[in-house]
Amino acid sequence: MSPYRAVIATLAGYLGALHALRPDVALTAVVPEIVVRRRWHRLLHGGTPRRLRRALRDLPGLVITSVPIHLTR
Repeated sequence: MSPYRAVIATLAGYLGALHALRPDVALTAVVPEIVVRRRWHRLLHGGTPRRLRRALRDLPGLVITSVPIHLTR
């Protein structure tokens, strides 16, 4: 995998460093989730938000918000 596409570990590390600098501040991570019409489209769009939430859920002081984005075509 290209290092430019490896966002999950990078983002988790960045948010962990922010929490270490300011443990009194609550952070919010907004995770977009693509909602598709057909079931087989989930194979293309469904993995990253789930892996991102799993990587971020154990960080202290972090609120994870999922925002659905509906694809109409």
